[in-house]
Amino acid sequence: MARFFFLCTAMIAALGTSPALCAPQGLLDKTVTMSWSTSGSGTRADGTAVSFSNINTRVVYVSTAGRTFLRMEIKAAGRRGAARSADKGPGEGSSKGSVRLDGNRLVGTEAFASGARQYVATFDPGFSSCTLSVIDAKSGGAKISRRGPDGTMYVIDSVSTGSPTCSVRSGNAFSGN
Repeated sequence: MARFFFLCTAMIAALGTSPALCAPQGLLDKTVTMSWSTSGSGTRADGTAVSFSNINTRVVYVSTAGRTFLRMEIKAAGRRGAARSADKGPGEGSSKGSVRLDGNRLVGTEAFASGARQYVATFDPGFSSCTLSVIDAKSGGAKISRRGPDGTMYVIDSVSTGSPTCSVRSGNAFSGN
């Protein structure tokens, strides 16, 4: 599988080959929805201590051409308002958030002001279901610094992820069909 991924990556770089040749056939024209919770404690820029509980959702559509479209949303659990979302099309991946296909896995990465997150959806052989793993990480002794759903920057003292869910459905969740 790793050899196939390397070959596809090399073909795209050298020849401009379509991503559809590298996207698993069973994942074309499907939407993957992933969700998990994050909770922990931290401080605001003014030094005020806070605790948080957020719901994170990532929706990825893999087109019939093998291109990925990503919608990212974070919402404060149990609160109205305070939510942030962003949409990214093919080639719009950035350090803030991107996804890639790697065999039977969809790998998402997000960079924070300090620290990062990786989420991995692993698919069954028929690409009809998936499992999700999520990790928030920091570099060395540095603390994670990131924006909350309210747009405020927080320094995270502790964080845990939980309740990961992953589902696959046919069609484009972004088209309204």
